[in-house]
Amino acid sequence: INNEQNAGRLLAKAEKLAGAFGSKVWILHISEPDPDDFLGLEAGPQFAHEKRLQNRKKEGELIKRLTEDLQARNLKAEGMQLQGSTAKLIKAQVKELNVDLLIAGHHKRNFFYQLFVGNVEQE
Repeated sequence: INNEQNAGRLLAKAEKLAGAFGSKVWILHISEPDPDDFLGLEAGPQFAHEKRLQNRKKEGELIKRLTEDLQARNLKAEGMQLQGSTAKLIKAQVKELNVDLLIAGHHKRNFFYQLFVGNVEQE
């Protein structure tokens, strides 16, 4: 979750639907696998490794806080932080958790990504 404001908008929609149907909300954040996992050693300089760990910690704290906010509003909610292939992990979690509806956000990409894919959010 890169932008807390966008996460808030997504969760507001999820909260509205979950409240109407008595559903559980799963907050799932998937990050790229750590290069250390592939190479079996620390990839790159130490500061890069520490930066990845620091980012994952911040992401985990945000997921926890967002989950607790939903729970404080009497909704069933749980958060997860995973690493790996986004499409594969989403597909696996949807099946494992028996998800009926998926509301997905994404990190904004670079200029070329925006040029070809654009912003597909709808209000």
